[in-house]
Amino acid sequence: MSPSDDPSDSLTWPAIERFYHGTRANRHLIALPEHSLLYVKNPKAGSSTLMVWLDRVHAGDLDSPLEHMHRDNRLPTTAEVGRGKVLAMLAGRAFRFSFVRHPVRRLESVYWAKMFRDRAFRRRVADGLGISPDHTVHVSFEEFLEAVERQDPLTEMDRHWRPQHLNLLHPLVTLDHVGRLETFEQDLARITEAVGLDPVPVESRNVSPRTSRESVYTGRPDLVSRVERLYATDMELYGY
Repeated sequence: MSPSDDPSDSLTWPAIERFYHGTRANRHLIALPEHSLLYVKNPKAGSSTLMVWLDRVHAGDLDSPLEHMHRDNRLPTTAEVGRGKVLAMLAGRAFRFSFVRHPVRRLESVYWAKMFRDRAFRRRVADGLGISPDHTVHVSFEEFLEAVERQDPLTEMDRHWRPQHLNLLHPLVTLDHVGRLETFEQDLARITEAVGLDPVPVESRNVSPRTSRESVYTGRPDLVSRVERLYATDMELYGY
């Protein structure tokens, strides 16, 4: 059952938390009341870059370094804003936005970034995926995909690879703009204009290089088809 299958659901904090099984909802909602702006996080779709951008918008400081943007930013927390205000902003009293990425490319990016480069992350998710936590043990993309296919999207998938519409609280919350990573600058310009912000420089973060020059899909159209089926709702909702 998806979080919205129950018709009694309404925009309450418990209803929102059902989308974030195993994590706290306030980690995924970035509210800037002074700008009537609310960002719903979607990992592996420009979220690190957007956190730096939002920090600059909020603080008005373009020069301070921000190495760990998800941890050390100066953005207000949900506790500081207040759950009631965050809920009101989600309900439409703010400009609500997020970004998505083509599901096929997003899963490939996750594979390189999390299965190869992030040893701590791999150890943390190994049991849930049924893979070795040892980074020296090779896990092919197909093995990773098979593990993800076995998981329940809502209760077992990590937010880095679960369907993006769940990360975006669909259909409980209707966002004002869902940008695409593929057209990031144009979409961010539209958001900036919509809320009347002065332009703020964008600094790209966490752009992960491939471990291999070849795509994991090279010569494997069957893998592409499997990923498209796995994320069929995202493909339809976001026009991919």
